[in-house]
Amino acid sequence: MDREEKINFFLELLSCSHKLLYWRFDQNFSLVDTTCVTEDTFARAIFGQPKHYAGILAHAQDHDTPLVSSITLGVEWVSVFEKEDGRLKYIHVLGPLFLSEISNQSIESVLNKHYIPNRFRRKLINQLLSLPVLPPRRFFAYSQMFHYCITGEKITFVDIQHETFEEDRTPLEEPSAEDKIHLGVYAAELELFKMIEEGNLNYEKALNNAAAVASGGDFDAEKDPIRKSEVMAITFITLSVRAAIRGGLSPTTAYNLGDYYLSKALRCKSITDRTVVMNTMFHDFVTRVHNCRLQSEISKPIQTCCDYINMHSHEKITLEELSEVVGYTKYYLTRKFKKELGISIWDYINQVKVERAKSMLADPSLTIQYISNMLNYCSRSYFSEVFQKHTSISPSEYRTTKLKM
Repeated sequence: MDREEKINFFLELLSCSHKLLYWRFDQNFSLVDTTCVTEDTFARAIFGQPKHYAGILAHAQDHDTPLVSSITLGVEWVSVFEKEDGRLKYIHVLGPLFLSEISNQSIESVLNKHYIPNRFRRKLINQLLSLPVLPPRRFFAYSQMFHYCITGEKITFVDIQHETFEEDRTPLEEPSAEDKIHLGVYAAELELFKMIEEGNLNYEKALNNAAAVASGGDFDAEKDPIRKSEVMAITFITLSVRAAIRGGLSPTTAYNLGDYYLSKALRCKSITDRTVVMNTMFHDFVTRVHNCRLQSEISKPIQTCCDYINMHSHEKITLEELSEVVGYTKYYLTRKFKKELGISIWDYINQVKVERAKSMLADPSLTIQYISNMLNYCSRSYFSEVFQKHTSISPSEYRTTKLKM
């Protein structure tokens, strides 16, 4: 089959399960072809805005791999580039779509930041709600297949780049007192997710600041604090995943990690337990992006081993488990791990647990016994011994120091 036949066959297969729109633009981003019935649809307006297609064209100049783009609302699309003799010929686009279900209320809250005439508002909301929803892993698999149909090149998840466009806010009037609270929360969150994107390990102050500011806001969902913490957890995890991808973490790892912590957060029965999960998740993302930038020479099996340890730091981890995960014998794994990271597996496990403990100790509502139990240490005294070995001070001394800051 030639390229056109492959594209048509691929789109025909997609239509069996999802109504994904297809667009083809030339090197000037002028529309050449589309499966959309009306060319003036709002979908083209979403990814056809100057700042959006300028970013896509800039990516195409230096890369041959696909680009997944998204806007604040959560709408995403993928661009695949067809080139001739190294020069861009066409940009093929699939989308727009959502990677998770979105509610009418969520759309309304975003649209409230922009001036939209009432006669268009309902139509726009209905159009957004009609967009297809694909699980992240399936969307990235489709992106790989789409790229193969157009270029004949097989790629992995890691090769797909990601770009998020922040939407401009059009203020309708002078911010109210409530708006100023929300703007403060927004600023604190921007600082927080920048920490993930940079892999900045000095994030504790930003995390505490964001928690303090967010606690000052109100929540209209039946004034239910448990429900509020659930909604905040979902939002926090979603934004953390995207920040990690922007920081260089592979989409596969980021989305899998997001699914893992979302499952844990939604199973929590108390706000305290959910807060612990969120702090652990944040530290995990920051650490992974940091390691991704500094430890590019670590082999994939050892990185997989590290990932497993980070994801299961609240459990008892055995050498047998780790050996099965990477497919090495216990002897070979311990030698290779020490050679590549410079420390033993057990020291690395305790190092990860101690870093988790630091995050939890910043919350005075959590007892040291509770933290010890959460990290699966056999006793509080052994936990204190390990913590002091890695930090030179006891958990209680560390907490006192942090609370004074």
